Amino acid sequence: MSQPDDSHVTVSTDLFTVLRDVGPALAGQIDQLEMMRVDRALAAMGHVARYVVVGAGKPGPKGLLPVYPVGQPYAVAPHPRLVLEGSEATRGWRTGCYLGSLGRAPAMAAVSPAAESGPVRAALLKAGWKLVTEQSERLDFACFPLLDDELLAAVLPLVAADDPVLVESNEAFIPVSFDSFPGYLTARSASRREMIRKEQRRFRAAGLRVVEVDLSAWHGRLAPLLRNVELKYGVAGTVQDYENYLASIARTLGDQATCLAVFGDDDPGRSDPVAFTVVWRQDKMWRVRCWGCDYERTAGTYSYFNLVVYEPLRLAIEAGAQRLTLGRGSLEAKLARGAELLRLTSVAVPLGTMNTR
Repeated sequence: MSQPDDSHVTVSTDLFTVLRDVGPALAGQIDQLEMMRVDRALAAMGHVARYVVVGAGKPGPKGLLPVYPVGQPYAVAPHPRLVLEGSEATRGWRTGCYLGSLGRAPAMAAVSPAAESGPVRAALLKAGWKLVTEQSERLDFACFPLLDDELLAAVLPLVAADDPVLVESNEAFIPVSFDSFPGYLTARSASRREMIRKEQRRFRAAGLRVVEVDLSAWHGRLAPLLRNVELKYGVAGTVQDYENYLASIARTLGDQATCLAVFGDDDPGRSDPVAFTVVWRQDKMWRVRCWGCDYERTAGTYSYFNLVVYEPLRLAIEAGAQRLTLGRGSLEAKLARGAELLRLTSVAVPLGTMNTR
């Protein structure tokens, strides 16, 4: 295994060049597309993302860490209050940096399979933290969102002296170890099987159907449904914010994203969706990325589980996926439907005037 050389740590704002150099061995296709999407979205808001790269020359870069500036109204990134599960420590925070991701998915500090991950990740995080501290006078906070245990162990020594806020959360996922949806049902207990079948029957009896739609054509009609859900959890973005977000997914991910929408039988022209979700497909790892609905029109229909669990799971099984990630909400309900939990820890540090509290 090769060792990183700290003298070969570089920082770039040119994502195209970075992705050209790092190649698919360092960052998978969906990760590269997501970085492109976020880079464009931030640029549209006047922000500049930066990319820490460890290693240069042959045989190629050893590591990559994105560093994202964020500020109100958090139209691109979740408010830190959501990333940190409502921690009181986020009060008053307005501008900051996210390191590794924007908090909608676990943080990424990509390492080449040809390098030793520990030293490379340490060099990436050290350089990323240096970037943040160099501009700490202009930032309220820095956040390493949704770290797995390995990344957490590497981050904590960097921030130990800076009064960090640590908040644990769990992400639900279903290991796809069956070859059909009936096989998934068979793996559940008798009572769980009956519960799932009841929810599927109730959904159909309500005259609702799941249809795959083209997100690039439908993002405008789906945005109000996403806003409904975001408002429920305290995020007051505009419909235009969510339309832009969905459009950016459609534009960047293309056929790597599947959009599923729910229509009623009383809408034969399928012009008025009542719920939707977007599923990101990364080889064998699928992720349910967002969910929106009309709460009044879907009440009592189990639309959430049919759209966010059962239909994506059926498609994932058919495609030969190995894992379907369901997100961090409604954990007990997802456990009842066969999910397991991955522990993630978000670490935030007050900066500038905030660290005087």
